Amino acid sequence: MRYKILELLKSTHDFVSGEDIGERFNVSRAAVWKNIARLKEEGYNIESVSNRGYRFLNDNDILNKFEIGIENCVYFDETDSTNDQAKRIAAEGCDDKLLVTCGKQLHGKGRLGRTWYDKGENACMSFVFKPDIPPFEAPKLTLVAGLAIADALHSYTGLKLGIKWPNDITAGGKKICGILTEMSAEIDKINYVVVGIGVNVNCTDFDGELKEKATSLALCLGHKSKRSEVIRICADYMFKYYDKFCKYGFAAFTEEYNRKCINVGKAVKAIYKSCDRTGIAKGVNDDGALIIQDGDGKLFKVTSGEVSLRLENNNYA
Repeated sequence: MRYKILELLKSTHDFVSGEDIGERFNVSRAAVWKNIARLKEEGYNIESVSNRGYRFLNDNDILNKFEIGIENCVYFDETDSTNDQAKRIAAEGCDDKLLVTCGKQLHGKGRLGRTWYDKGENACMSFVFKPDIPPFEAPKLTLVAGLAIADALHSYTGLKLGIKWPNDITAGGKKICGILTEMSAEIDKINYVVVGIGVNVNCTDFDGELKEKATSLALCLGHKSKRSEVIRICADYMFKYYDKFCKYGFAAFTEEYNRKCINVGKAVKAIYKSCDRTGIAKGVNDDGALIIQDGDGKLFKVTSGEVSLRLENNNYA
């Protein structure tokens, strides 16, 4: 009920009387007052004036399922990790294309065991997908996710964004978003894939070496953004690109991915467990592998998940 009242108040800049609200939803004025009080407790800025009623002022970047506006969504005010929650939900059984997100993330995960903590400034989200593809095709979803989020954030902000193969989104050469993909599968069947997305939205202070390597929408734009809007547009693009991937494969994205990939044409080092190989990145192929040309002119390819990659002679790594 309270969110129906909120929708009504958001639809007009004028005051709406408690009597009119009660008649609209067939509830008492006391019930209206109680729901308004709950909305205020959640942080919504609603003005109350005797003999005039209630007027919505702003929502102070409140994050909840209502503000996100995605039907197939599970929201937590606070959680350990959206990826871990997504895996728990997927293991119990859920539909394809589920969004799991939160207001605060206490023990988020990045690649190579790194942590990603958020105190309520950024957009933390994970997607559960159940594609009907062989397990070896799943790593391509990381690349599709990178392109989807880069395009979503560009659409939302107008910023020129790049993709550092395979799983980072950059703005001005600094990391603004990371992606972590995890999978449960059998030999010939995927049970589920969880794609975790962390977008630096409103954070402005980075510790230690991150000051030189990371940025946020707030730093790039000079103002804060609504996390609910960031999550909603990212989810819209993710679901749309996922459907396209399932229908046409990664080949449908190769050309656009290479246009945005900041590795292309740059000297890179592919770091394997047993050796390093350097060369010039030529771009990704239709299988999502990065093609590198070494000093002898020979081409070799590296696949997401097999290696770490660094840009040589570049501050960003």
